[in-house]
Amino acid sequence: MDREYIAKKTLEMTSKEDLLSLLNEIKKDDLGDKCYPFELRQINYYFNPKQTRSRYTSFTIPKKSGGLRTISAPVKGLKSILIYLNQILQSVYEPSSYAKGFTKGRSVVDNALVHINQNYVLNLDMKDFFPSIKQPRVWKRLQLAPFNFNIELASVIAGLCCIKVCKKKPDGNIEDDYVLPQGAPTSPLITNIICDKLDRRLGGLAKRFGLNYSRYADDITFSSMHNVYQESSEFLKELHRIIEGQNFTLNPDKTRLQKKGSRQEVTGLTVSTKVNVTRKYVREIRSLLYMWEKYGYTETNAKFYPHYKAEKGHIKKGEPHLEDVLCGKLLYLKMVKGENDTTYQKLHDKYEMLLKSREDESVAFSEITYYDTKSIEEFEKEMSTTVEITNSTKGVRYAYYMMDKKKELISITKSIEVIDKKKLQISLCANGKDRFYLIHKPLSEIKVAALQEKRQRSLDDILSDLCNSDFDLTKL
Repeated sequence: MDREYIAKKTLEMTSKEDLLSLLNEIKKDDLGDKCYPFELRQINYYFNPKQTRSRYTSFTIPKKSGGLRTISAPVKGLKSILIYLNQILQSVYEPSSYAKGFTKGRSVVDNALVHINQNYVLNLDMKDFFPSIKQPRVWKRLQLAPFNFNIELASVIAGLCCIKVCKKKPDGNIEDDYVLPQGAPTSPLITNIICDKLDRRLGGLAKRFGLNYSRYADDITFSSMHNVYQESSEFLKELHRIIEGQNFTLNPDKTRLQKKGSRQEVTGLTVSTKVNVTRKYVREIRSLLYMWEKYGYTETNAKFYPHYKAEKGHIKKGEPHLEDVLCGKLLYLKMVKGENDTTYQKLHDKYEMLLKSREDESVAFSEITYYDTKSIEEFEKEMSTTVEITNSTKGVRYAYYMMDKKKELISITKSIEVIDKKKLQISLCANGKDRFYLIHKPLSEIKVAALQEKRQRSLDDILSDLCNSDFDLTKL
């Protein structure tokens, strides 16, 4: 749907009924006539953050710098609403030129480009960035330009986008608070909306002192050829005053001043003479490709899988597969270095060669492709785990194995009547976009069954064609 049309309809909204109508119009345009429209009762339920049940699922993930970060993921119904609400807000809002994160057409590369070849690079991080933005602040900001929503509409949108949290006060008592959750589709955009004034003031501060300034979410970066970053300097005093005046707090543990001659990084990219990935990033890709070529996919994936699952399994859905992770890393490398970069080209060509050899070794039956087939015993040995086969409370048979104290599910072919792990195999399977582990009969048996099914289908097709033709069957 055209952005200008959505913007026009957005600026005409005056009630939650108008919001519902526009949400359903965008959803219908996205999914077609058969999609289920949102209902007013859903809006009424989800926009009240006091409804703590069935709104968000919260969990923690480890931070790179240590400690835990709380992620609050909206449930399916609310998430769908927020995805389309995000399109509505995007249609009328344009982030400041200083904001490089969560903005269409801008990336970590654009953020790093601002700070190339400088004598000094100062990185700062805002503490508890998302939860430090409270619902009343979101509500008030939505009533200002460019949105200019009335109080009712601002209340509904702010309620949809915020979550109730319980905080412990210094006196030990618990109080309820309503904040922006990290994990909702709308939160990144709203942080840019809230930080408009912060960006203007920090941008003005940078111009006053002759510095470069950019912000990627909660990461703030200044750079310059001259040093104004001495402790208790006028610049740092004004910097703290502006940030605290916008109700944010700097994390002193993540403040770094990087001088020329040392490795200068901005949001994970080096900026000493040009924007580039770190040497470690390239080494990781090269190492995985080398292991794949020398030891084969199965052994390399067996070593890669538990390490990656432990590190990223809590935030990445589905099963991590070596070729998919490598593909993502190569795409990122291409974005940073460019498709004509010789390092990227060599690694990409090696990846394509290995991927083709693996596809040549795969076996496909009935629209399912089987990779890396092995006995269950071999799988258990490689993964250092045990495959358990059991029944659910509803009598449905399934299998699982434990990885980092988490239960990972395995599908089982329905045609298996008697479970004997010694006589079964397990494969990494692909069916369209889905990838999954599957316990099945030996491939030799599946191949025979597939051929028989194919022959039967061919015979049925021939008979059907004969029956639908003018051919006289009595002459056969």
